[in-house]
Amino acid sequence: MLPTTAGKIGRHGKRQPWLLLYNCQVMGLGNSLNLLSDEIDVEYYDPGSFRKQRKTILNRLQSYDRILVAPQLERELGEEWADHEQVWRVPTISFNAYHPDICYLLDSGNSLKGPLGDYHSLIAYAAFACGLSEVRALALYRESIYESLGYFQRWDHARKALLDNFTDHGFDIGAKFVEWSRNGPFMYSFNHPRVHCVRDISVAILARAGLAPVYRDALPHDNLANGPIFPVYPEIAARLGVDGSYLFKVGGKYQFIRLEEFVSESYRIYRDHPRIGIRPEFARMLDKAMDVIKAAQ
Repeated sequence: MLPTTAGKIGRHGKRQPWLLLYNCQVMGLGNSLNLLSDEIDVEYYDPGSFRKQRKTILNRLQSYDRILVAPQLERELGEEWADHEQVWRVPTISFNAYHPDICYLLDSGNSLKGPLGDYHSLIAYAAFACGLSEVRALALYRESIYESLGYFQRWDHARKALLDNFTDHGFDIGAKFVEWSRNGPFMYSFNHPRVHCVRDISVAILARAGLAPVYRDALPHDNLANGPIFPVYPEIAARLGVDGSYLFKVGGKYQFIRLEEFVSESYRIYRDHPRIGIRPEFARMLDKAMDVIKAAQ
């Protein structure tokens, strides 16, 4: 990813140079900041592009008026910048109530790619690990299983975790969250928000900097819409008052696959990779899913 190339002159003279180091939401946030205000010029980098140019960027840190960094990436700046007043820690949007079945798998310690890239279905993998056929795995996508797995009880916890995380870092997004939740699912997956949510985070950042958002006629390109989109399962959607489906949008294409193909392709990948593991943060969920599946047989 290349840094932005916004112009340098605004209403008050030279734009303030800002640096943004963020996760996969970086393009939406960086473009939103540049679009909303002509008083700043935001260079933005995801972790991979930052590391490729790390030495050059670190040598220029003193030249930025403001440095925005996701808390989980703060170490990339170096210890000497940890308490610098120019650095603001900006959380990333994460919310799993719409997509509680997503998990990450590993193959010999590396991320295992499935039909939806890094995103795997916990139910599909747990069924495979229990030795169930694809047909029996498909039968697990039902209300009683979701109830037993706690998929219907995620909203309050996910909401509190999201709002508390932003509040702890000096940003109040409570009112915006209400707006998001009134207009259908605002997430493509648990860590891929729709671009209007990211734009609202940029407004909060500008407000904290004492800058008023000016240009509001258009949203920046929603680059995450080109990636994989995990469906909100109909049974979960019904509890949350939104539309749901079992249609999985694949990454890099404007095409979808149905649940049957998703499970079948997942099983094929699992059979081809005998050294699969699950990321540690999902280990307890896998144990519970396997227990639920065994009890349901």
